[in-house]
Amino acid sequence: MTSHELFRPTRIPLMGTPLKQSSSETKSVLELSSRGAFGHIHQNSKDTSTNNDDEGTPDLSFDDRTSRPRFERHEETTNIELFYDLFFVANLTTFSSVHEINDRKTLSSYIGFFCVLWFTWCQVTLFDVRFVAESIVDRAAKAAHLGVMVGLAVVGPNFNPTDYEQDVMRTMSLILMVSRFILAIQYLLVLIQVWKYKQTKTPLALVAGSNFAAACIYLGITFSFHDDRSYGYRAFYAIPIVEIAFNIAISSNWKVLSFKGTHLVQRMSLLTLIILGEGVIVVCKNISKIVKNKNAWDGPTIGTIVAAIAIVYFLYMLYFDTLPSHHFGSIRQQIWAFLHFPFHLTLVLTMEGMAQFVLWHKMVAVSRSFNRTVQGAQIRDIYNNNPTAIPAALKPMIEELFQSYPPANPKTFTEVESGLGILGMGYDLNNATSVNVYQTIFGDVVSAVVHSVFTSYGFETPEAKPGQEASRTGTEELNRDDEVIGLVFVYFFVAAGITLMLMGCLNFLTLPREQFSRSGLKHPAILGRFGTYIYIGLGLALLSIAISYDAGSTLASSAWLLPLVCFCILVVQGVQYVRWPSWLKRR
Repeated sequence: MTSHELFRPTRIPLMGTPLKQSSSETKSVLELSSRGAFGHIHQNSKDTSTNNDDEGTPDLSFDDRTSRPRFERHEETTNIELFYDLFFVANLTTFSSVHEINDRKTLSSYIGFFCVLWFTWCQVTLFDVRFVAESIVDRAAKAAHLGVMVGLAVVGPNFNPTDYEQDVMRTMSLILMVSRFILAIQYLLVLIQVWKYKQTKTPLALVAGSNFAAACIYLGITFSFHDDRSYGYRAFYAIPIVEIAFNIAISSNWKVLSFKGTHLVQRMSLLTLIILGEGVIVVCKNISKIVKNKNAWDGPTIGTIVAAIAIVYFLYMLYFDTLPSHHFGSIRQQIWAFLHFPFHLTLVLTMEGMAQFVLWHKMVAVSRSFNRTVQGAQIRDIYNNNPTAIPAALKPMIEELFQSYPPANPKTFTEVESGLGILGMGYDLNNATSVNVYQTIFGDVVSAVVHSVFTSYGFETPEAKPGQEASRTGTEELNRDDEVIGLVFVYFFVAAGITLMLMGCLNFLTLPREQFSRSGLKHPAILGRFGTYIYIGLGLALLSIAISYDAGSTLASSAWLLPLVCFCILVVQGVQYVRWPSWLKRR
């Protein structure tokens, strides 16, 4: 039994090295690690040099050391990286739960916060996949990065660039400054360890300098936020893009910082898996809202939920079935990694919109049932012949509905009672103004009841400006509900379409070298598979225009919306696995 089996190693070095150790260094480390509790060296039956991963590779000479170092590469994601990813998904889930997308402002702020979160994660990832090492210093740096994620979670719920709070924006700017400053220190520490290698000084110094410059810019932006409107928040989106592009350009020009041999592909794929999982969480939350109420299950509801889960599953298969296990070129790999930003953004929006439609379908079904009752022959007869009896006819229906779907806003009870009181006064059939007022009040009462059903499911509309909340009628509230779902309709189909098109581009970039050539790209099978992504994705994106017409409104309120998207993705899935005719394989 070796010392490693007797004693669990609990000590880690103060500062680790990302450099790959030579044969002699590895052997000395193995000899030191084989010492027993009293310093005795345990003899192994096998020579340690034969178990060295660098067997057959000579030690680096002085000239080699002054030219280009060899960094240790990890084939799998480390535990500390997975732990960091947990903070990302917790941040995203928390922000999504408190930040309802119900108008253009909330949509833009959602996209903006995701940009900040994703690029912060990406900057840390680009360092970890190349230079991660096990040491006290690295763990301290990772703790600081986790603190940055916690800081973003604190300011995230109040992040609203169009109507910002001064303290929130300043705090976010300082958090981003800390993130980049820590990265600059980490790159400088790597630079110190490889100072003897001539070809490594310049690229590492440039990357460290870019992070330090970004930290200084974020610090300067902090003072740009005043009580008046400022556009300094736009730097939160522009600076990270420049940082990532600069980092990729450095790795392309200096091969010593290349991502070849790293687990960058796995890091991006794991984040994709996390986002898909977050989408399932949001869908399940909305399912729980459905089952809490009366008459939760029916055929269309089950079909909508099955379609939502199937969409997630098909997207998972489309992405991971084409994920390469081989190196597909340094330049292509970097483009592939950078394209994950718009891909992850549209994927998140697709998941959010899909979850909204799962809930929206059920709300529309309940409201339609109530409207059918209100517009029935019995109510119409009372409305035309004895309008003063309308409150007595409507009140039992409304009370039964409120018992099953309690209004979230207590003012709804007052509004409905007031409306029923006015309806009890009837109208003068010979007075057109009296008839119109009665019809308006009747519509407001019905709309207020329908809107209360929506709010009981947690559906939110944009907050009214101070002083305008009491002036909203039931009809106006219901119109705002329609505006919200119209916005969801647009961004859902646009995001779903772009997601498919970007997934096709990612698949295209990962083609094997023999297929990624002028002759290979002309192959009908490759063109057919890639074209399916583009054309169906473009069709879904253009379908968002339908909301301007009655057909789009009908589709938005029907149970066929998610099954339609599911079918489109299934077609793309089928084309990827279809066996092409033999005559198409001939070149």
